[in-house]
Amino acid sequence: MITERAMLAAVHISIWTAIKHDRKISRDVADQHGAHQGAGRYNKQLLRGADKLDELRTLAGQVRQYFYKITLPWSDEGFRLLPSNLYFDLTARMREFEASFEQGVEGFLQVYPQYIEQVRPELNGLFREEDYPAADKLRKKFGVKLEILPIPTGNDFRVQMSAEEQARVAREIDANVRESLTRGTEDLWKRLRDVVSHMVDRLNEPESRFHATMVTNVFDLVELLPRLNVNNDADLNRFADQIRQRLCGFTAQDLKKHDLLRVATANDAAEIVAEIDSVLRDRETAIPAETPDAPTVDDILSRMSAYMEAPAAA
Repeated sequence: MITERAMLAAVHISIWTAIKHDRKISRDVADQHGAHQGAGRYNKQLLRGADKLDELRTLAGQVRQYFYKITLPWSDEGFRLLPSNLYFDLTARMREFEASFEQGVEGFLQVYPQYIEQVRPELNGLFREEDYPAADKLRKKFGVKLEILPIPTGNDFRVQMSAEEQARVAREIDANVRESLTRGTEDLWKRLRDVVSHMVDRLNEPESRFHATMVTNVFDLVELLPRLNVNNDADLNRFADQIRQRLCGFTAQDLKKHDLLRVATANDAAEIVAEIDSVLRDRETAIPAETPDAPTVDDILSRMSAYMEAPAAA
């Protein structure tokens, strides 16, 4: 059962924005121009050049990027599908992120008074002491939290209603779970196709700069993919093996130096992309006629990008 192979996870990150809506200035500007009070708003940047705050924002981006990498799309509420075999990887990494984040917050708070004094002359008449929370209150505006929930099933539904209505709602829950699992598998197909397509594009431009990530991104994905493949899609695992064997045996530097190797690898990558497209099209034709709402291959190749919140390739 899918409930034994995966769970739902969400990462909640909060960071002080250091932005303040100045109502007085907004009113004054509106009055000067004879405009309605709600015609606009003036937002003050409370800090400038606050490197420690920028470091926390960068760290938050790294947390999200890692989280997206080892999870699959699930819902619009922030939860994503986490395979059970990646649970301990995620929790261990999150403990490291949380420790780094807490250390970063304390580092920011130590120099927070200096940042305030630094911006005071820049804001001049717009400066307000009350815009800046005390350190104890400000600390509460930062945080990183991992939330884990089980995947819902129709059997979990317990509400006093008729047996018929209860069965209907249970079927809807199970259908939504199946739809979300399909979305996760589509996401994997997109990641796989995108990272190989990226390699084709780069290798077909011999004058372009080859970064190490062109190959390492491919390798990282095919190593992770079988663990993300909670639907046990045999074709996905087969392509992961094929890509590992055909595209991951050389470094980006090797491909840059040797023209024949670059051309051969570009051809291999292009063949794999074509094979992926062929498999997806075969699946489209195999969809029963009575399910017109099932996703087509064009949906998978174009619409799936909406499910991705972070690109796999650099």
